[in-house]
Amino acid sequence: MANLIARILLSQLLMGMLVFGLASPSLGQEADVPTKLQSRAEEFKRPVVIVFEGPIDYQNTSYFKNRLSRAEKYGADLVVVEIDSPGGLAFQSLEMAELLRDVDWAYTVAFVPREAISGAALMSLGCDEIILGSQARFGDAGPIEFDPTLAAFRYVPAKAKSVLVRQAQDLASAKERSKELAEAMIDKNAAVFYRKTQAAGEDNLEFQTVYLSDDTPDPMDAAKKANMDLNSWSLIEETGKERFFTVNGPRAVALDFADEIADDRAELTKELVATGKIKEYRFKFSDSVVYWLNSPFVTGLLILMGLMALYFELSAPGIGVGGLIAALCAALFFWSRFAGGTAGWLEVILFVAGITFLLMEVFVIPGFGVAGFAGLILLFVSIVMASQDFVIPQTSTQVDSLLTTLLVISVATSVFLIGAVFVSHKFGKIPILNRLSLAPPTKEVDTKVDKATGKPIPVSHPLVSVGDWGVAESLLRPAGRASFQGKSIDVVSDGTYLEPGAQVRVIEIAGNRIVVSEIEKNSGTA
Repeated sequence: MANLIARILLSQLLMGMLVFGLASPSLGQEADVPTKLQSRAEEFKRPVVIVFEGPIDYQNTSYFKNRLSRAEKYGADLVVVEIDSPGGLAFQSLEMAELLRDVDWAYTVAFVPREAISGAALMSLGCDEIILGSQARFGDAGPIEFDPTLAAFRYVPAKAKSVLVRQAQDLASAKERSKELAEAMIDKNAAVFYRKTQAAGEDNLEFQTVYLSDDTPDPMDAAKKANMDLNSWSLIEETGKERFFTVNGPRAVALDFADEIADDRAELTKELVATGKIKEYRFKFSDSVVYWLNSPFVTGLLILMGLMALYFELSAPGIGVGGLIAALCAALFFWSRFAGGTAGWLEVILFVAGITFLLMEVFVIPGFGVAGFAGLILLFVSIVMASQDFVIPQTSTQVDSLLTTLLVISVATSVFLIGAVFVSHKFGKIPILNRLSLAPPTKEVDTKVDKATGKPIPVSHPLVSVGDWGVAESLLRPAGRASFQGKSIDVVSDGTYLEPGAQVRVIEIAGNRIVVSEIEKNSGTA
């Protein structure tokens, strides 16, 4: 558990801070990244537009992953991510970019009519095609983190930037874009030169990066040190000392970093030849509710409240309040998982089966055996499966997700067990809860009190008397029925949980309220 907490804290400190990009020095020689660039179809019949607006945070990331999953289930052949974002969390930006990079069931397009800065620009690199508005701003991905000693944001250290830059370069290479320009978005001291070349009768652009320092702040001097022929190489003016590569639409297209220009969705649709009706996904209020309900704290609270409510219902059957609250908690849990895209009907069936097994164990099968154990296992499996979109974790992110789920369930169950023990001893004394007892109402006139001791004086009952022995006919939790000389009578235990068949003795009679206690097996005759 300490491992998990350490990993979460480390990832948040290094990659989870608000960033406006990512950074790194050169990594030298590197292996070729396999291309994942797909060919554009002649026309698209099932286009989907996912509108992504605002900062990149946990909530927006959850929304995007959910809508991308819906697009796949819809059978989309074109996914357009319409981005208008200033960036945000680094890890989440790269996670969405890699999800888009690995989409093989549709052609992906990043459409930026206004701006995609920082993490939003990195997110765009995962798409097969980038289409920008003529006035769109794209780039500027310098990474920052919060420094508590300075009480301000600062650029992250080079060691932390190295991994992030590697990921950005791999994203660009996978879609056959310039990894040098991807790095220049991140590294404020990377100056990029370009020259035109010809291959197979076509004009191409070739890029080369030089790195500036306090000793060599001029890009031209750095290029000469790198033995570059400045007659054939030209500096990209948007790069240089203390500059993050940032361009508008036409400039990005001229540098082959973007593919087309489109100022609105009509131009975009015409350019892509999207003949089918566009299905649009937008962020809604329900997405905020789903995100809130899926948070670990609220999830644990729902599990805890559901268990406690179910325990109250089983302790005082027939009232129904506990059962209704437990059902509401279960409904909220599974609805949020359905809406979040991690649960299906299988998880619901397993959950209902688990509840059924437990009820059979309590009301039908005496003791606690196979049915009860199987019910608990089914409940556990259904909750775990509903909380994640995978069965067996394959990545470190999935492992962390699984461990978080297990931690939430463990904490909620532990708190429930402690609460159940407390409530079982104080059930009849806790305000409001004591009203859930099934004990019949007592009449003050039926109870006589000894003035000297203050204790009730045993009164006669037409069927039993104090000291009579009988046998419990049903579970006493604490209310139930017991048989005395062949007569079945409503009784209440002295607070203990008694199984059917237990020998009991009447210890108090107050009106119609008959209190019994269990007789120890080695007790003699009263």
